[in-house]
Amino acid sequence: MRRKFSTLLDERLYDRTRCEAIRQGRQIADVVGDALAKYLDSTAVASGPEGVVAESWGILKLPAQQVRELLVEEDGLLDS
Repeated sequence: MRRKFSTLLDERLYDRTRCEAIRQGRQIADVVGDALAKYLDSTAVASGPEGVVAESWGILKLPAQQVRELLVEEDGLLDS
């Protein structure tokens, strides 16, 4: 499924993207989508047994054990 959204790009970046789409014979949206997917794949936190850290989408830059210890220190936080 594809979803439509709007964004603003620097004019030079848009022109470069448009030229690349023409060069490849593709739609601008496809070029942008591929570039965004490559960027997100390169910065993604590997999923696995990290628990809270993985579920934070990489925002928490702490080892999973340290996050657990911090959560335990907060009275009642884990009781809900």
